[in-house]
Amino acid sequence: MKRRFAKTAALFAVITILLSFTACNDRTATGEYFDVFGTTLYIEGYSAEEAQSAAAVMREAELLLSADIPSSDIGRINSAAAGESVTVSGLTMTLLLKAREVYLLTDGAYDPSVYPLVELWGFAPGDFVMGIAPDSLPTDGEIAAASELVGFDRAFSLDADALTVTKLTDGAKLDLGGIAKGYAVQNSLAGFSDETLVNLGGNIGGVGRDYTIGIGAPREYTHSYIGTLTLHSGECVSTSGDYERYYFFDGVRYHHIIDPSDGRPADSGLISVTVVCRDGALGDALSTAIAVAGEEKGREWLDALSADHPEISAVFVDGDMNVSVYGRGFSAV
Repeated sequence: MKRRFAKTAALFAVITILLSFTACNDRTATGEYFDVFGTTLYIEGYSAEEAQSAAAVMREAELLLSADIPSSDIGRINSAAAGESVTVSGLTMTLLLKAREVYLLTDGAYDPSVYPLVELWGFAPGDFVMGIAPDSLPTDGEIAAASELVGFDRAFSLDADALTVTKLTDGAKLDLGGIAKGYAVQNSLAGFSDETLVNLGGNIGGVGRDYTIGIGAPREYTHSYIGTLTLHSGECVSTSGDYERYYFFDGVRYHHIIDPSDGRPADSGLISVTVVCRDGALGDALSTAIAVAGEEKGREWLDALSADHPEISAVFVDGDMNVSVYGRGFSAV
């Protein structure tokens, strides 16, 4: 597996961690770096043993969930023929059911079956190199053909009791990258006995106290971050944006967040979406869906979720670097 984004993720981790551990403590926090899910995992707390244990659990999840590992559950599903049922782990099924929940909530704006289009645009993990554009862009015909493979309920069938996934369309593929990291961060929090902050490629969770988290600037700005919000113990924060993986072609920015409705990089007017939620998987997938569909639809979905998730909140940044907030306060710099 190729690890192309570690330095970028690590830099973002340093920015947020420096902002987060500003309170006075009698002990000195220690930081541990790991290579997990194709990005950098940074755990800052007081127990190296707990950090090592959390990283090991995340690596086990990666071996099940990564589309970039042929032997993973997702890799085996992607290589299966139409009509073939693939038995998966309980964890994989849990994430697939959560993914389907968000897929239905967002009318397909979040769709883990969009992977054929991600590959077509050159953003698959093994293909993409930051700053290097392809020789040409996909044609309308290629986009239309790949789009025929996309549609979670149309392309895949889940049997939660039997723990099987059946591919319904030859060539269809899944990618849980937009939900797995949020889940991994959330799941890790229960394993820490003291104040700890976990940052997995920009998906962040904390326990033990409140943390001040900086939201990175998606464009050139006076600071490396546009402002801060408070993350309460047990909560997770996820950010999706067009600045995470992109290239320029003939002066136009093309990024990795693909709109399943037209098969092209999303053009919703938002360049960054941050979601705070105790359900890390939900927040991770929802930030992607809102980046695809835009702020108006995002606010509708947040309203629908707020009864069961009263802590849920979001920060939207548009192409002019205007910021708007749903829920809790946000402090701009």
